[in-house]
Amino acid sequence: MEINLLFFITVVPAIILFGIAKSGLGGSIALISIPLMTLSMSLTEALAIILPILIFSDFIAMYRFRKEYDIDTLKLIVPSAAVGIVIGSFTFSYFSEDLLKFIVALMGFLFSGHYFLFKKNKIIPKKKNFLKGSIFTTIAGFTSFCVHAGGTPTSIYLLPLRMKKEIYVGTRVIFFTFVNLIKLPLYIQLSMMNVKTIISSIILFPLSILGIYIGFKLLKIIEETLFYNIIYCLIFLTSTKLMYDFLI
Repeated sequence: MEINLLFFITVVPAIILFGIAKSGLGGSIALISIPLMTLSMSLTEALAIILPILIFSDFIAMYRFRKEYDIDTLKLIVPSAAVGIVIGSFTFSYFSEDLLKFIVALMGFLFSGHYFLFKKNKIIPKKKNFLKGSIFTTIAGFTSFCVHAGGTPTSIYLLPLRMKKEIYVGTRVIFFTFVNLIKLPLYIQLSMMNVKTIISSIILFPLSILGIYIGFKLLKIIEETLFYNIIYCLIFLTSTKLMYDFLI
């Protein structure tokens, strides 16, 4: 990991954005973090450096929301994500980063676009759905393994449930804690992580703490309806940007 001007304008903001995402505020905004980091390093190195940071950040965020989550939802989505992670570990070398990003971006673009077009119908919470939950969190596990981008597929299932703001965030936090812990031994098995990447993770971890702190502070002052509108807007904007990058 070479520290230079490019590092400060790509890696530093990328790690802070991951921290903000871990607070539950704007999880999908971290979609742009890996592309930023790959301007300074290879995709594999970026994934390896980020994973330990995500896990440590998960533990911090999970402690904050340890009493605020939906256990029934977690029982559904964690096993499905595990299936997606295993699929990702076997097929990782067959998919390009750009293609995976495009798939995630297309889902996010259509999902958020539908929300804003038919917003009047989105106030009523949707019921839990085993099939929908299984499909989208399997995709989330797969894209999380390959590019740390499981937030949008997860949101497609969770957001329409219209949980209380803190319950939504806590459920996401605990979900991704399990997801990242499941990914860890598979990353090690595939030799994606080494001493060098672990040292880089330790050096960069304080930036994630800063991001979490910023996210927690913002989360306290944002009203619930505004919170959901912000999440949908961030999904729409990041998805549109990723689709543009893929098509141009």
